[in-house]
Amino acid sequence: MSAALTAVLALAVGWCLGYRAHAREAARRDALRAERAARLHGPHAAAVADEIAVGLQALAEACCDSWFVSAGAEHDPPCTSRWATAVACCPECAVTPGTPCHQNGVALGYAHARRIKEAEVQP
Repeated sequence: MSAALTAVLALAVGWCLGYRAHAREAARRDALRAERAARLHGPHAAAVADEIAVGLQALAEACCDSWFVSAGAEHDPPCTSRWATAVACCPECAVTPGTPCHQNGVALGYAHARRIKEAEVQP
């Protein structure tokens, strides 16, 4: 009788331990599934860093912030002045392209409005 009782108890203990191990394994599998579902799917950090570097390079090469943001459609006033100074003569102060506009012999930090219009008209 004691052998039978020992066998039944051993079977019950073995079953309980096995059940607990199975429950732990199932909980672990569920946790792994939840972790995989929560992860962001997309490019790796190195690819993102490369894209950021390319964007920063493009920003550094842009003539002004407005030009960069508007994809080349607009310019900041100082940028427009630099462009007009580089490509057009100024009818107001009679200077050649590349020479800054001046007033009373003092160079201005911007181009006259007539020079900007002249630059816009040029092909």
